[in-house]
Amino acid sequence: MDASSPMPNLVKPSPARSLFGIGALFGAALPLAIYLSIALLILGLDKFHYVLAGGKKFATFPNASTHLGISLSYLFLVLFHLIWLLGTPYSYRPDHFRDVLKRVAIFLLLALIAYPLGNDIYLYLHFGLMNLSHVDPFTTPAGEFVSGLTPFVDWKQTSTYGPISQLLFSISAAAIPKGIPVESFTNASPAALNPILAVYIFKSICAIAHIFNGYLIWNILPPLQRGKITTAYLLCPLLLVEQVASAHVDVFVNTCVLIMAACLVKQRYATAFLAVWGGFLAKTIPIIWMPLLGLFLIRKQRWKQLAIALLSSLLIVAALSLTLLPSLQSWRSLLNPGVVGQYQSSLPALLRASFETLQIFVPGFLPLDDQKQVLLKVARYGLLVFVTFYVLTIFHMFRKPTYSALNLMEAIGWVTLVLMLYSTSWLMPWYVSVLLAIAAVIPNAQVFGLTTLMFMVSSSAMYWLQGDAGLRSLVTLGLPTLALIIGSKIFATQRVEGEPVKDK
Repeated sequence: MDASSPMPNLVKPSPARSLFGIGALFGAALPLAIYLSIALLILGLDKFHYVLAGGKKFATFPNASTHLGISLSYLFLVLFHLIWLLGTPYSYRPDHFRDVLKRVAIFLLLALIAYPLGNDIYLYLHFGLMNLSHVDPFTTPAGEFVSGLTPFVDWKQTSTYGPISQLLFSISAAAIPKGIPVESFTNASPAALNPILAVYIFKSICAIAHIFNGYLIWNILPPLQRGKITTAYLLCPLLLVEQVASAHVDVFVNTCVLIMAACLVKQRYATAFLAVWGGFLAKTIPIIWMPLLGLFLIRKQRWKQLAIALLSSLLIVAALSLTLLPSLQSWRSLLNPGVVGQYQSSLPALLRASFETLQIFVPGFLPLDDQKQVLLKVARYGLLVFVTFYVLTIFHMFRKPTYSALNLMEAIGWVTLVLMLYSTSWLMPWYVSVLLAIAAVIPNAQVFGLTTLMFMVSSSAMYWLQGDAGLRSLVTLGLPTLALIIGSKIFATQRVEGEPVKDK
């Protein structure tokens, strides 16, 4: 689907009905958001003190009532947001970004108050403490370094987060005094506040980044679209929960991809390369965008910018190799080797759940070792699918008569989406967030936008379905795939029939 295609008016409500609908959705969403924020705060603090008191770490939720309350309120917020986004016109046209900010301030505040849902925040701060203790997180596994946060660390491997993320981890972890033993973090000790303070310092950094991301979208989009889409982005429940409330580093990847988009629109191609490097140094996934950007410059015959970009990239690699990433082991750590052979919300995970079900009805159906071999092969085939799609994307880039920066952004979006949906064995609910940033700056890419929105819904449903690995994988992959198939047919039919389409 071309990024230049007009956005269809999916729903055409009357102004009065739109106003009533917006009021009703806001009236339903605000209490849910307040409940979710308070529930996450209570759960997070209770879990923090429970684990410090020697309690055994539990899964995301301690009991069924907490699980249903948090997961369903979150899912309904996502659905309300989707209804508002698809069912209202581009009628909101504020003059300044601060007007948008005032409109969404209450939801931003609630996300900032909420405590992170998972344990990743403690891993971030643990790496920060490693940096402050002059221990290399790229060569020393997290499990070999002992800190006051050791009881919370789930992943014992070396860090998969680049130097930019490490810097922010260290800034936040500076609130935790070095050398404080685990026993000092008790309710009776002021030291117990230090990890919580560090958590909220990092959350504040993430909240600032999220707001800045909204500002970037505001500046990239034309006046007709910027008001609603910027508001939708800042209000997006998945982004507020995953990037602000739970403080995942993906928010910094979003910042980099939006800076890249702004540079591409302004034809500052060499600077766009630096933005991709910034994303890679926060989290690994932007590395797959670099070849596309380089080939785009070749397609445009921007030889000077390409030379500057390549020289800058070589200097960055050299500088990192001489300082923070001096060995091959350090660079390999960024590729997240710890998830190899693990499956979550993916095609291999769905297949494994099917094997487990068949094993119940057909004992001895397939030995465990054979199952592992099949799953590894499926994972490899998934990577083959990604490589094939990537090559076809490159072929399309050079075959098309005209190819704009928006076409490149859409291509970057598609290869990232294909990687996540069909070629990644380990998929988490917040991975889709970078796709939302890409979709926000190419709102006329209809099929990609619809598929991404359904991926957002299926990702938010992961928490609700966490007790059933097979159903979770089926919904996570099936909903956006269905949207892709149906959306492609609908929008293709509209183009063939020449249906007049009006912007919202």
